[in-house]
Amino acid sequence: RLRATDGTPSAYSNVITVYPVSRGGTVSADQTICSGSQPASLNLSGHYGTILRWESSADAAFTSPTTISNTTTTLSGASIGALTTTTYFRAVVQSGTNPSANSSYVTITVNPTTVGGSVTGVASVCSGSTSGVLTLSGHTGNVVRWESSVSPFTSWTTIANTSTTYTSGALTQTTQFRAVVQSGVCAEVNSSPSTVTISTTTWDGTAWDNGTPTATTAAVINGNYSSTSNGGSITACSLTVNSGFAVVIASGDSVVLSGSLT
Repeated sequence: RLRATDGTPSAYSNVITVYPVSRGGTVSADQTICSGSQPASLNLSGHYGTILRWESSADAAFTSPTTISNTTTTLSGASIGALTTTTYFRAVVQSGTNPSANSSYVTITVNPTTVGGSVTGVASVCSGSTSGVLTLSGHTGNVVRWESSVSPFTSWTTIANTSTTYTSGALTQTTQFRAVVQSGVCAEVNSSPSTVTISTTTWDGTAWDNGTPTATTAAVINGNYSSTSNGGSITACSLTVNSGFAVVIASGDSVVLSGSLT
C-alpha cells in the first residue's frame, strides 16, 4: 500500500489474483461390459480446478463429444446408463480464468450380446455310425464347448471342442448335440440343438412298427417275413433276425444293407 507524505496510509491498490494452470487429472478405470449393461462409476483424481462437465464420445479423439451435466469427481454408472457400443469418457476442468483442460479418458469396451445360433447336420444315422459333420451357424461369440445329451435330454455331457464343427464317435442311441457360445464378458448361451436319431423299426409279423426301413434305419425281424406277401425288398442300415423267425426273399427281391446282418 502507499502512504501520503504526512504518513497517513492510503487505500489499498488493486489485487491481482493468479490462478494455477488448469490440470485435467486422471479418470479411472477402463472397463469391459456386455451390451445393454451399465458400467461401474468413473472417478476423477489428480486434477486442479473446477469440474465444468463430463463428456462422452464414440471415438477416442472426441471428435463430436456429448456433454454430461455433472460437476462432481464421480460419474455414476446410473447416470451413464446402459451402453450398447464402446464409449469413451473424460472430465473437463478449469482453474479460475485459465483455459480448461481435459482429463485422460477411459474406455468402456462393450461386447455384443451372445447369440447361441443353431446346430445343423444329418438327422438320422444307423447305430454304430458317427453323427457326421455337425455345424454351428448364426452365432455371436466364441465357442466355449460342445455338449451332448441322450433321452430324456435333461442332463448334458461336456465335449472339449471349441470349433464351429463337430463329428461324434460311434452312436448307439438317439443323441442331441449343441454348442455353448460366449461373447466376451457376456453370459454363455446355448445354441439350439441338433438331434441325431438312431432309428429302428421292427417287423412284428404283420407290419413295421416305425415305418418301412430305409438306408438309415436299423431293421429288426420279430415275426416271419416274406418279400412276396409282406412288402418286397428290404433296404436298411442293418438287419437283425430274432431267433425263431424266418425271412424269405423271393427271386427278384433283395436285402440291401449298409451295415451288419445278424
